Amino acid sequence: MNALKSRVLAALASRFAERSFAFDKLEVMHKGRFANAIVMRYRDDDIDLVIKDFSHCPWPVRFTAGRFFVGREAKALARLQGIEGVAPQSYRLNELMLAYPFIEGTPLRNLKKTEQRLPRQFFLELEKMVAEMHRRGVVHLDLRNLGNVLVGDDGKPHFIDFQSSLRYVRFPGWVQGFMRGADLSGVYKAWKSLCEEPLSAHREQFFDNYNLLRKRWIFKGYPLTRTAIKVRTAGAQMALAGGELVRNVLERIF
Repeated sequence: MNALKSRVLAALASRFAERSFAFDKLEVMHKGRFANAIVMRYRDDDIDLVIKDFSHCPWPVRFTAGRFFVGREAKALARLQGIEGVAPQSYRLNELMLAYPFIEGTPLRNLKKTEQRLPRQFFLELEKMVAEMHRRGVVHLDLRNLGNVLVGDDGKPHFIDFQSSLRYVRFPGWVQGFMRGADLSGVYKAWKSLCEEPLSAHREQFFDNYNLLRKRWIFKGYPLTRTAIKVRTAGAQMALAGGELVRNVLERIF
């Protein structure tokens, strides 16, 4: 782990040449396994960053999926700049590392475990954030995971983890609607679990209808997210055989 930390610090020092970085200010938040990033946090008096690092992965993953996921999340964050509740900027430290400002907050998943409640206004703001994200052509696809929505220290909603996100505009219209519905159903799932007030009738109807549709989805597991990941993984394997060209084509599509 010390070697990994040293690589991260070297990447930070290269990107922020005007700053100095201390080893003891870098901590591991989540240990990645195989094809997952190790997530670290660097915090000192001047800077507070989350760093996702795929450099520990086996070389086939580093060469393909690791680079792909870093690029995918960096592009999503760039498209969503200016939306309140999304990291305001990101830094691609190298092909395998991405950094962005740490967001102080509590995941909705943690609030659910302690049976805490949030006001209706929180979920209305969350709904508006999703709508603005969709206007920019991006779907998150993992908002049903309550760990990816935070209540910030400011009491407002925040999104994290755009690794599963996609540009949806190149898909057929019915698929676009299904993708957008996945995000919106995540809002309503959180609302039903944590809001002081119940869903309105039309939101409840949408949520129920979408859940029925999910049960009929032809692919196993969570709709579209796992499917997209399988497509990406297949593309990564193809890239091993065919070089950079296939991976670059996939990045343009997704």
